[in-house]
Amino acid sequence: MCLTCRRSSVHLPRLTTVRAQAQRPLDAPAGLSRLQTAALTTHIADLDHAIAELTATGTPDA
Repeated sequence: MCLTCRRSSVHLPRLTTVRAQAQRPLDAPAGLSRLQTAALTTHIADLDHAIAELTATGTPDA
């Protein structure tokens, strides 16, 4: 999933799905390494930023 491309609201369903998939390992009782946790946390933050940009009012569709 490219987070650096020009996005439109067409990408929103896929971004929210990917975000949910990335969150699952963090919510699971099985332990992740600190590096895995850091990588997933950073990826989720990037996804949250992209989702926030697309859900902001006035965001044009491509």
